[in-house]
Amino acid sequence: MNYLVTRIYGACGAMVLLACVGAYKAMDRAANWKPATASVSYIDRKCTIIRTTYDENYKATDKQAFSDSCNSIDEWEKVRSKRNKTVDGTAVVHLSYAAPQNGQSETGELTFDGRDDEFYQMKAGDEVPILVSNSDPTKIKKA
Repeated sequence: MNYLVTRIYGACGAMVLLACVGAYKAMDRAANWKPATASVSYIDRKCTIIRTTYDENYKATDKQAFSDSCNSIDEWEKVRSKRNKTVDGTAVVHLSYAAPQNGQSETGELTFDGRDDEFYQMKAGDEVPILVSNSDPTKIKKA
């Protein structure tokens, strides 16, 4: 019986801790960041696309890696839509936005990797929700 009570107290304590962490993040976001909308100016994508060949028993027999700017790799458009090959890389997204604190035009960067949907889907001209630091309007993060 004591064992069960101890487990219930432990579970309740863990839930309280998670609630406190979530509340802290929400307060930090509200107190230190203002929402804004940015426009994607251009994107620097660097990719390593790995093509794996399999035999009839589905064992890997050969791997080829292509590394370059994503747009210069012939298979990029196919990989971008189908996601049928392993892709590793980074996308540095250059943004322009009006800082909500003072209305001045600013620029910034967000970085995504091959595991992020934005790495494949984002293109120049897209509108992106961001958070702008209250203390430094040049400091941004993904909303």
